[in-house]
Amino acid sequence: MATAYIGRRCFLIWLKTVMLYGLIVLLGFLLIGEFLAHLLGWPVPGSVMGMILLFTVLVIRGGISPSLKQSSQGLLPYLPLFIVPASVGIVNYLDLLEREGAGILTAMVVSLLVGIPVCGWIAQVLVKRIQKGGRS
Repeated sequence: MATAYIGRRCFLIWLKTVMLYGLIVLLGFLLIGEFLAHLLGWPVPGSVMGMILLFTVLVIRGGISPSLKQSSQGLLPYLPLFIVPASVGIVNYLDLLEREGAGILTAMVVSLLVGIPVCGWIAQVLVKRIQKGGRS
């Protein structure tokens, strides 16, 4: 009985350590992205630059480390909460939405009508390419 308790306790400590390491990696890429955004002065948010850098590193490494996967799965249920601040921030720009709302809505609809078929076409091309490569 005591060994089961010790084993469970060690597992929980390991799990917390793994999640902490993954969170540190995620926050590190966020900070690097913010630093680059301020350094380069590009009109791209630092969080987006950090995500692009993280994606690039993951593609180069060929996959996700277990700690990063564990942390991201732990954060996933709370993802809707991260959208709330951006939604509330829209209230600060109601006057801009009144003036430019039609143009913004038009841009969103046009990009949606163009983006969905293009993504579907790309997916079809990639599936055909994968199937063709699998048969050879």
